[in-house]
Amino acid sequence: MFHISLSKYKMIDKKSSTLKVLSFTFLITLLFSINACKSDDNDDSALVAAPTVSAATEITATTFNVSWTEVAGVDMYLLDVSPEAFFSPKVTDFDKKELTETSVTVTGLTAKTKYYYRVYAKKGTTYSLASSVKSTTTIE
Repeated sequence: MFHISLSKYKMIDKKSSTLKVLSFTFLITLLFSINACKSDDNDDSALVAAPTVSAATEITATTFNVSWTEVAGVDMYLLDVSPEAFFSPKVTDFDKKELTETSVTVTGLTAKTKYYYRVYAKKGTTYSLASSVKSTTTIE
Protein backbone atom coordinates (compact mmCIF):
# COMPACT_ATOMS: atom_id res chain seq x y z
CA MET A 1 0.00 0.00 0.00
CA PHE A 2 1.19 3.54 -0.63
CA HIS A 3 0.58 6.86 1.08
CA ILE A 4 -0.34 10.18 -0.54
CA SER A 5 0.75 13.27 1.34
CA LEU A 6 -1.21 16.44 0.70
CA SER A 7 0.69 18.58 3.16
CA LYS A 8 2.66 20.25 0.33
CA TYR A 9 -0.46 21.42 -1.46
CA LYS A 10 -2.67 24.41 -0.63
CA MET A 11 -6.33 23.59 -0.43
CA ILE A 12 -8.58 26.44 -1.42
CA ASP A 13 -11.85 24.53 -1.22
CA LYS A 14 -11.53 21.90 1.48
CA LYS A 15 -14.75 20.03 0.55
CA SER A 16 -13.86 19.85 -3.13
CA SER A 17 -10.29 18.76 -2.39
CA THR A 18 -11.45 16.06 -0.02
CA LEU A 19 -13.82 14.71 -2.67
CA LYS A 20 -11.03 14.68 -5.26
CA VAL A 21 -8.69 12.82 -2.90
CA LEU A 22 -11.39 10.27 -2.05
CA SER A 23 -12.17 9.79 -5.75
CA PHE A 24 -8.47 9.31 -6.54
CA THR A 25 -8.07 6.83 -3.67
CA PHE A 26 -11.13 4.89 -4.85
CA LEU A 27 -9.80 4.76 -8.42
CA ILE A 28 -6.39 3.47 -7.30
CA THR A 29 -8.03 0.89 -5.00
CA LEU A 30 -10.29 -0.23 -7.83
CA LEU A 31 -7.38 -0.61 -10.23
CA PHE A 32 -5.39 -2.68 -7.74
CA SER A 33 -8.47 -4.85 -7.04
CA ILE A 34 -9.05 -5.53 -10.73
CA ASN A 35 -5.41 -6.46 -11.31
CA ALA A 36 -5.44 -8.79 -8.30
CA CYS A 37 -8.37 -10.84 -9.67
CA LYS A 38 -7.20 -12.44 -12.88
CA SER A 39 -9.51 -15.19 -14.16
CA ASP A 40 -6.70 -17.75 -14.59
CA ASP A 41 -5.46 -17.49 -11.00
CA ASN A 42 -7.80 -20.19 -9.64
CA ASP A 43 -9.82 -22.54 -11.82
CA ASP A 44 -11.95 -23.58 -8.79
CA SER A 45 -13.23 -20.05 -8.32
CA ALA A 46 -16.29 -20.53 -10.54
CA LEU A 47 -19.36 -19.10 -8.90
CA VAL A 48 -21.70 -21.47 -7.13
CA ALA A 49 -25.38 -20.56 -7.41
CA ALA A 50 -27.31 -20.02 -4.20
CA PRO A 51 -30.17 -22.41 -3.49
CA THR A 52 -33.72 -21.08 -3.38
CA VAL A 53 -35.20 -21.91 -0.01
CA SER A 54 -38.91 -22.71 0.39
CA ALA A 55 -41.38 -21.88 3.13
CA ALA A 56 -41.27 -24.23 6.10
CA THR A 57 -43.75 -27.11 6.22
CA GLU A 58 -45.03 -29.59 8.82
CA ILE A 59 -44.52 -27.09 11.64
CA THR A 60 -44.95 -28.45 15.18
CA ALA A 61 -44.05 -27.12 18.63
CA THR A 62 -40.45 -28.41 18.38
CA THR A 63 -39.76 -29.12 14.67
CA PHE A 64 -40.33 -27.94 11.11
CA ASN A 65 -39.29 -29.14 7.68
CA VAL A 66 -37.31 -26.96 5.31
CA SER A 67 -36.40 -27.62 1.68
CA TRP A 68 -34.59 -25.83 -1.13
CA THR A 69 -33.83 -26.17 -4.82
CA GLU A 70 -31.05 -28.43 -5.98
CA VAL A 71 -27.93 -26.69 -7.31
CA ALA A 72 -26.28 -28.78 -10.03
CA GLY A 73 -22.79 -30.07 -9.34
CA VAL A 74 -22.47 -29.09 -5.68
CA ASP A 75 -21.01 -31.37 -3.01
CA MET A 76 -23.25 -30.32 -0.14
CA TYR A 77 -25.53 -27.71 1.38
CA LEU A 78 -25.07 -25.83 4.66
CA LEU A 79 -28.10 -24.87 6.75
CA ASP A 80 -28.25 -22.14 9.39
CA VAL A 81 -31.20 -21.86 11.80
CA SER A 82 -31.50 -19.21 14.49
CA PRO A 83 -34.07 -17.52 16.72
CA GLU A 84 -32.42 -14.21 15.75
CA ALA A 85 -32.59 -12.53 12.31
CA PHE A 86 -28.83 -11.86 12.37
CA PHE A 87 -28.12 -15.59 13.03
CA SER A 88 -26.45 -15.33 16.41
CA PRO A 89 -26.88 -17.55 18.31
CA LYS A 90 -27.78 -20.51 16.11
CA VAL A 91 -29.85 -23.57 17.01
CA THR A 92 -27.70 -26.46 18.27
CA ASP A 93 -26.61 -28.68 15.36
CA PHE A 94 -27.85 -26.14 12.79
CA ASP A 95 -24.81 -23.89 12.47
CA LYS A 96 -23.82 -24.49 8.83
CA LYS A 97 -25.17 -28.05 9.19
CA GLU A 98 -23.73 -30.09 6.33
CA LEU A 99 -26.37 -31.86 4.24
CA THR A 100 -26.34 -33.70 0.93
CA GLU A 101 -30.14 -33.77 0.52
CA THR A 102 -32.36 -30.80 -0.38
CA SER A 103 -34.59 -31.04 2.69
CA VAL A 104 -34.29 -31.65 6.40
CA THR A 105 -36.35 -31.66 9.58
CA VAL A 106 -35.11 -29.03 12.01
CA THR A 107 -35.37 -30.37 15.57
CA GLY A 108 -34.74 -29.26 19.14
CA LEU A 109 -36.84 -26.10 18.90
CA THR A 110 -38.94 -24.21 21.45
CA ALA A 111 -42.72 -23.82 21.10
CA LYS A 112 -44.17 -20.47 19.98
CA THR A 113 -40.77 -19.18 18.83
CA LYS A 114 -39.89 -17.51 15.55
CA TYR A 115 -36.93 -19.06 13.71
CA TYR A 116 -34.96 -17.80 10.73
CA TYR A 117 -33.20 -20.07 8.26
CA ARG A 118 -30.94 -19.86 5.20
CA VAL A 119 -28.99 -22.29 3.02
CA TYR A 120 -25.62 -22.17 1.24
CA ALA A 121 -24.34 -24.48 -1.50
CA LYS A 122 -20.74 -25.72 -1.46
CA LYS A 123 -18.60 -27.14 -4.26
CA GLY A 124 -15.04 -28.00 -3.27
CA THR A 125 -13.83 -25.02 -1.25
CA THR A 126 -16.23 -22.56 -2.91
CA TYR A 127 -19.43 -21.45 -1.17
CA SER A 128 -22.45 -19.78 -2.70
CA LEU A 129 -23.97 -16.68 -1.27
CA ALA A 130 -26.70 -17.41 1.25
CA SER A 131 -30.20 -18.09 0.00
CA SER A 132 -32.82 -15.57 0.93
CA VAL A 133 -33.70 -15.71 4.62
CA LYS A 134 -37.07 -17.22 5.51
CA SER A 135 -38.75 -17.48 8.87
CA THR A 136 -41.38 -19.58 10.57
CA THR A 137 -42.90 -19.78 14.03
CA THR A 138 -43.34 -23.00 15.94
CA ILE A 139 -46.79 -23.71 17.34
CA GLU A 140 -47.99 -24.44 20.89
